[in-house]
Amino acid sequence: MTDKQRERLITDLSKAAAVLKLVCGVANNAAWQVVLHAYSYISGRQIDPTDPDGERRVPAHPRFRHEVKRQFRRAIDEWHDYEARLIYATEYRMFHLDDMTEAVRRRYGDITDRQYYEFWSSVGGPAFSKTMPLITSLWNKYRLSLINHKVDNADHVAWVMTALAAIELADQLYFKAIEECRKGYNLPRQLLTTVFHQFRLTRMKSAWHQAMLMMAPDTVFDLEYVEKRNIEVGLMQLCDAWSNPKLMYESTMDSVEDYDEVFATRGFQQKSLRELADIRDKTEEAIMNNNEHDKQ
Repeated sequence: MTDKQRERLITDLSKAAAVLKLVCGVANNAAWQVVLHAYSYISGRQIDPTDPDGERRVPAHPRFRHEVKRQFRRAIDEWHDYEARLIYATEYRMFHLDDMTEAVRRRYGDITDRQYYEFWSSVGGPAFSKTMPLITSLWNKYRLSLINHKVDNADHVAWVMTALAAIELADQLYFKAIEECRKGYNLPRQLLTTVFHQFRLTRMKSAWHQAMLMMAPDTVFDLEYVEKRNIEVGLMQLCDAWSNPKLMYESTMDSVEDYDEVFATRGFQQKSLRELADIRDKTEEAIMNNNEHDKQ
């Protein structure tokens, strides 16, 4: 490989990293918020929305104890292990401040790699809030199906299923981003998956799925056509929302506004907001133009 080819490869991988960090920043961390919401619900920590005083808690799932409880905790621990792998990676580092170019590094203040990671991961909060109606709608589709199949504690189990679906959606969006980078930057898929595999939530998904089966083994049944179609529509709607460039950029802008302490100066923070708004507007314009072209 010549020096010029090596330089081009590094440039393209840097661009791919920006794409993966944007997509996974939204999808992975929004999925984590769904997991936290589900865990709060099944463990008896969720406030009952029907309580006018806002004090009564939803009872915990009756099987949320002993080995079932420990298995859910293992799934939560897998998330924290995933975070640690991202923050303290020794190769293919995504959140090591000293790896940044001088121009990029000077934007940020005297912060640690963990603080930079927390800033990145905070984008999941706005994305979760903005799409909560779709998440709740998906939960209700699972709930109605569970009720139809006579599964006990359908409200609780439906949240566990919604969380699992959210993790799986994050994985789908990861692969979609990999494919876009493969085509857009003409990079080998194997290279991309090697460099960016750390963004996958495989271990947590497996642990959460096992916990769900331990808590509600009667969730394994064949869906009726209408149930299957309704759930598929709900999944597609949430997938479309989490992959929408407007949501991704605006959720990132929300985090930039909330995390002023990570920036070296107010000016750098405002500059980041302007750049994100400009990219958002140009992306929306490009999408509109493509849609118009497709209609012709």
